[in-house]
Amino acid sequence: MIYLEFLEGQGLGNQLWNYVALRSITDKLGLNFKIINPYKFKGKEFLDIKYNSKKNKNNFNFKKNIFHESLFYDKDLKTYSSYFDKEVLKINPNTEIRGLFQSEKYLFDYDINNYIKIKNNFKKNNDLKNKCLLNIRGGEYKRFKNLILPKKYWLNAIENIKKISKDINFLIVTDDYQYASKLLPNIEILKGDISQDFINIFSAEYVILSNSSFAYFPVSLGTKPKIIIAPAHWSRFANDLDRWISPSNYYKGWSYQDKSGGLLTKNQIEKSIKDTISLYSNF
Repeated sequence: MIYLEFLEGQGLGNQLWNYVALRSITDKLGLNFKIINPYKFKGKEFLDIKYNSKKNKNNFNFKKNIFHESLFYDKDLKTYSSYFDKEVLKINPNTEIRGLFQSEKYLFDYDINNYIKIKNNFKKNNDLKNKCLLNIRGGEYKRFKNLILPKKYWLNAIENIKKISKDINFLIVTDDYQYASKLLPNIEILKGDISQDFINIFSAEYVILSNSSFAYFPVSLGTKPKIIIAPAHWSRFANDLDRWISPSNYYKGWSYQDKSGGLLTKNQIEKSIKDTISLYSNF
């Protein structure tokens, strides 16, 4: 049995990454799984997931092994970074996994649609055809000047989408209405709770994302958007050291935009990630 605990303070994106990693790791190793504290799952109102692979309930009052995913601290950029930790394939039964687990390598080519289902009463928003959603992250991000994205990122991304078609309309989904309305006052905000935000992103044909784990799942479940634009280098947008923070957060099929508004080539991205991993491997 492999265990995962849902914790206080985790965002939905973090919980879902932990969950799909747990499911794919246990499928890969042929082991059973169980979620500790399933009531803390933030998506339970609109998402169906499995909390265990057995009907029996286990007593947690025994000593478990703990597997900690490797993290790297980047002193130059003053942040933690992660990548696929291959040691996860060596874990033994009766182990609890702890970490971020945000790399697609943890999925081992398993389809997350087999692990997560949107509940039947939450229907796709058909009004978002030919619409582009900007998933603007404000809130706690505003406290970190190196994390929050500049206004120019959003304006450049809008221009990149307009190159596809001038008829595409833009809307905002955000966790911070006041911030988003000041940032881009001429773009309508779709207001709603976390379930409505999730379904709206899930329904959009085009999306421009912030460097947040939340949106990975609505854009990866079901029919994927035609275009996904995300910030180059992820949580340290277009940094001068050309480091990908984190290498985990590079996702195939997405377009990554730099500070000048250009979309990086595959070779540029792969070089940045390779150099970043090479640096951290010496830590």
